[in-house]
Amino acid sequence: MNNKKAYIWKLAVFLHAQKMVMSGEELAEHLNRNNFLTSYGTEYQGGRGTYKLIKQTWEWLENDLVLNSEAQAVALAFVKQNEDTHTNKP
Repeated sequence: MNNKKAYIWKLAVFLHAQKMVMSGEELAEHLNRNNFLTSYGTEYQGGRGTYKLIKQTWEWLENDLVLNSEAQAVALAFVKQNEDTHTNKP
């Protein structure tokens, strides 16, 4: 699980630094393409499970690792489908 979280963390930092965003659906495609599976061993669909993983990554960074700016990058980099602003937080 931490491999997925670390992957999402680094992707979020890159996206945020480039002032770019990615939807949960796009993240699901990206995770599937790179052979990350859900805890059930299935591909991500871009729905609730994908957004739950984003939230878990944010909580891990914010609460466990106390990396507030990194958690902020996760909150700002991933948005709902068709959302083009940086107002989304998990």
